Amino acid sequence: MRFITPIIAFAILASVGAAPTDMQRRGDIVPRGGEPSYSGGSHSGGNGGNAGNGGNGGNSSGHGNGGNGGGGGNGGSTHSSGNGGNGGHGGNGGNTSTSGNGGNGGHGGNGGNTSGSGNGGNAGNGGNGGSSSNGWGNGGGSSHDSGNGGKGGNGGNGGNSSSSGNGGHGGNGGTGGSTKGSGNGGAGGNGGNGGNTSGHGNGGNAGNGGNGGSTNGSGNGGAGGAGGNGGNSGSQHH
Repeated sequence: MRFITPIIAFAILASVGAAPTDMQRRGDIVPRGGEPSYSGGSHSGGNGGNAGNGGNGGNSSGHGNGGNGGGGGNGGSTHSSGNGGNGGHGGNGGNTSTSGNGGNGGHGGNGGNTSGSGNGGNAGNGGNGGSSSNGWGNGGGSSHDSGNGGKGGNGGNGGNSSSSGNGGHGGNGGTGGSTKGSGNGGAGGNGGNGGNTSGHGNGGNAGNGGNGGSTNGSGNGGAGGAGGNGGNSGSQHH
């Protein structure tokens, strides 16, 4: 009996440190859950932000000039499949009630680009030139380029003059954005109209329409923008 008891005790201790049984091992062979997906995170699909608009120039009630309109901000870009942000619009030039000149219209901001399958942002429109009751009307702002596939902004209209001053020139339309894939190129913006004058001055020249964007894939090229109309003069020169 003295020999049997140590043998039983040794067998019990050996069984405790033995390899796990099939029942014990089953908990380890259950497949783990899949790793979390990062495809919907901040690195894909985000859109570029839209830009703010430029402020309007101040007006003058005396002989001073109207203030210039502020330029529109640029739209944000994205490096994935999201859309580029739209460019801001240029502010309008200020008006003057007497012999001062109207302010210049601000330029439109650029549309944001996209590196993926999204659309580029549209360029902002140029602001209108300020008018004058006695001096010259000032020029409308031009538009900058749009993002990939985005539409070019329209040029602003030239300011009017009520007397012998010249009408302001219309701003130029922005270029339509090109695309690297199968999308369509963006349309070019329209040129602004030249300002009118009621007196002996000259009408303003019209802005040019922007070029349509190109595409390297199966899409269509963008249409070119229309040119603006020239301004009228209220008198005939002899």
